[in-house]
Amino acid sequence: MNYAEISRDIISNLYKSYENLKHSPLNQELRLLVELRVSQMNGCTYCCSLHTEEAIKLEIDAKKIGDIKNWKASPYFSRTEKLALEWAEVITTLEPDQHSIKQELFTHFSEREIVDLTACIALMNALNRIAISLK
Repeated sequence: MNYAEISRDIISNLYKSYENLKHSPLNQELRLLVELRVSQMNGCTYCCSLHTEEAIKLEIDAKKIGDIKNWKASPYFSRTEKLALEWAEVITTLEPDQHSIKQELFTHFSEREIVDLTACIALMNALNRIAISLK
């Protein structure tokens, strides 16, 4: 099903929002890592391939790309990256206890970055679910 053509206005607005994240003050390497991890969690193989290619083009360390499923124990990720990946998992799984991690976000990110990071995670979840459900 060509969902982007069938509902052009709605889907194009989702993609426009997604594209706007490239102009966010959010670190772009971090954004890609989060998008890749969310896509892995959702099982969207198309998006995983797309984000891996983008990460390679952005010259993200191949060790990070290869070890992203193991980010919690991996030595390749900074505390800030681990925090963003943890937030991605909390939002993707709708973890009920978000308070402590949300508080820690404020020690590493500006309010704008937290909003953009959360929007990035939400958009990736939406795009993954649409792609998986309607292909």
